[in-house]
Amino acid sequence: MLTFRFKTILRSINLSYFLLTLVCVFLGFSAVVANHDDVNGYVLIAACIAAFVGHFSICTFHEYSDLKHCWAFKANRKQHRGYPRARDQVNSAFLVGVIALVVSLLCGLFLVIQFGLGILPVGIVGLMLLLSYSSIIKKHPIYSLLAPGFGFALLIILGTEFVLVGQYTQLVWVIALIPFFLVNNLWLLNNYGDIKEPEDEDRAQDFPMAYGIKVSNYVYAVFATLAIALIIGYVVIGYLPVLSLLALVPMPLAFYALYGGIKFGQDIAQQPQFLRSNLIATVVTPALLGLTLILD
Repeated sequence: MLTFRFKTILRSINLSYFLLTLVCVFLGFSAVVANHDDVNGYVLIAACIAAFVGHFSICTFHEYSDLKHCWAFKANRKQHRGYPRARDQVNSAFLVGVIALVVSLLCGLFLVIQFGLGILPVGIVGLMLLLSYSSIIKKHPIYSLLAPGFGFALLIILGTEFVLVGQYTQLVWVIALIPFFLVNNLWLLNNYGDIKEPEDEDRAQDFPMAYGIKVSNYVYAVFATLAIALIIGYVVIGYLPVLSLLALVPMPLAFYALYGGIKFGQDIAQQPQFLRSNLIATVVTPALLGLTLILD
């Protein structure tokens, strides 16, 4: 009998990423407002629910994968049994993940019926991302590096705009690239500490493990610089209003976090101020960007 472990379920819910989900929905909403389209409040709520359920599903499956291959569960593998508590946690995470997946599929079916087949590509890609994350994506450093930004920034923002107005506009493609780089950086820095953990077949190919801290710091710097360059470049060519330069205000925090990565490397988790700075830059930058689109 599968036993629920409430703490396991709570641990699978990364509240910072839930906040990021809300920000990405807000950015998609902002693109609609910037294009002077009307917004149905009930549809916006439906988009939020679909995004949150999809996020919860991938979080629980990610937690299930981590628990399944953790040292506690493997400790007695010669006797083909793990610690009972660890086994219960694994079963709980798997069951909750399956339930969340079913609810996510139902949400997707509702959106297709309500808004047409145009939303289907986003749903299919999101489902493929969810199902392949633990088995394929996590084992390839480049895939694991790009998947967070792809799943959060691109899919959520694109999907939000489509369900609100029934089409994908040029503006939404433009602005989605900015949080794409920031979300990838959020994941990247948060995984520096995993290098110190015992070797595991699912973690061995995370980007920091595969290429090391130095290369990861270079990638972080490039992604942060590209996010800044995109905002400035879009303002210069007229895709974004001048007011959108306010979105650059939190970006020094990203480079402060990079300083922490350079100085402390895999021990950065012991210096939470750098991880907090990285999170603030990732969340506040697209939030300010969306706000400037609405105010312009």
